[in-house]
Amino acid sequence: MPACPTAGKEKGPTLKPLIPVVLFVALLFNLSTAQTTLTVSGATLIDGTGSPPLSNAVILIKGDRIISVGTTGTVQVPRGVRRIDATGKFIVPGLIDTHLHLEMVGLSDIGTLPNEWTKPEKLRESVITNAKLNLISGFTTVRDLGSSPLVFQIRDEITAGKFIGPRIIAAGMQLVKKAPTQNTEPMFLEYDGSDSAREKVRYLARLGVNVIKIRLTHMRPVPTLEEVRAIVEEAHHLGLRPTVHTDVPADDLVKLAIDAGADGIEHNAPLRLQNEQILTLMAQHNMSLMTGGGAFFVQRIDTTGFIDLLDPAQTRLLPKEVQAALRRGIDSLHRQTQQMKNSGWDAKQRQARFIQEVQRARNAGVLLVFGSDCGAYGMIHGEQYKALYGESQVGSIPMQVILMATRDAAKALGKASELGTIEPNKLADLLIVDANPLADLRNLRQIFRVIKGGKVYNPVELVSAGK
Repeated sequence: MPACPTAGKEKGPTLKPLIPVVLFVALLFNLSTAQTTLTVSGATLIDGTGSPPLSNAVILIKGDRIISVGTTGTVQVPRGVRRIDATGKFIVPGLIDTHLHLEMVGLSDIGTLPNEWTKPEKLRESVITNAKLNLISGFTTVRDLGSSPLVFQIRDEITAGKFIGPRIIAAGMQLVKKAPTQNTEPMFLEYDGSDSAREKVRYLARLGVNVIKIRLTHMRPVPTLEEVRAIVEEAHHLGLRPTVHTDVPADDLVKLAIDAGADGIEHNAPLRLQNEQILTLMAQHNMSLMTGGGAFFVQRIDTTGFIDLLDPAQTRLLPKEVQAALRRGIDSLHRQTQQMKNSGWDAKQRQARFIQEVQRARNAGVLLVFGSDCGAYGMIHGEQYKALYGESQVGSIPMQVILMATRDAAKALGKASELGTIEPNKLADLLIVDANPLADLRNLRQIFRVIKGGKVYNPVELVSAGK
């Protein structure tokens, strides 16, 4: 009987079945490495979720997206990619200002610019500079709630890479109920009746707005619920979020906005509501509220904040005549505040009232968001850290303020899936600062780097170059 060819031989263990697994793991690692284009490591991370700060953080970025977040011990930093050593520094999400005006420099009704600055070419120059100041101060997204088509144009040019600036969400003209007399406000768009209201929303959409702003005020005819609801419904149908400017105080107007289904309310009218149940309704309808408390603190309560009116970036980038107009305007604001004090107004009493009102709204579950109103009434673009600090003096602790300007602001803009937190798959918007903002929010002015959509900006270099 012929011997079996394998007789006397035992087959030992083979590695062949493991080869595909090993190759697959290696492929995944190589793909992860290949995808990483930027690594930021060593800092303390305040990720915008409300979680405690994370030491020795590592953030991996591919293109405009975050792909991994962890620590030095849990995330392997790939070789051959650009690295930012942020050891000893602090990282927060790119900040969001939910309410500003890029076509205004900070004067509003406290001063005027020279006539030359009303010309189209000068206005364009001003908007470009204001956008730049916002970005290099850490604001990677802003919402302009009152603008002409010029802002849409510059928004698109920034997106195309022609200029540097934040993402701009622009409202265009404010929708107002038609008044008996002829409307002379260029930034108002009148409607009269539900059909007219819907048509005006469609008109704004054709112009290229990203958000709808409704103005409800007793200084004009108050629209019907049907008219405001028509605006809200048409805006939602077109994928736009309507937000409402109201008088302060005005329970009826806030209630009108809620009943119509608006997404948010600007300024602090809801804080002064006589009927506290309206705050509960706001929370139940997931409405956001831009309190404006930080700006009020800067303008009226802490007047020492005006001693250093302009930061180095503003001094370098703003034209001299604009700087001079701002200084005159702030002097006027000082005089107004002093007159108020002479008439019995108590800044400390107002501060205490603000604290109580903010805490009441937060306890009711209202989503509070940060908005500086930059461009108006003494608020200068790129100096929002003053208003952020102000929020910490009128009812919110620093962590709450950071959330107001990151996670919660993104919710108010309908961008929570893209912005507001430092997490995988989110847009890579980061602000790296030299000192702890939780110790003092004014540390947010000590900027090391700004990252917007994975692109890194060095504010010091940009200001020095005058870019």
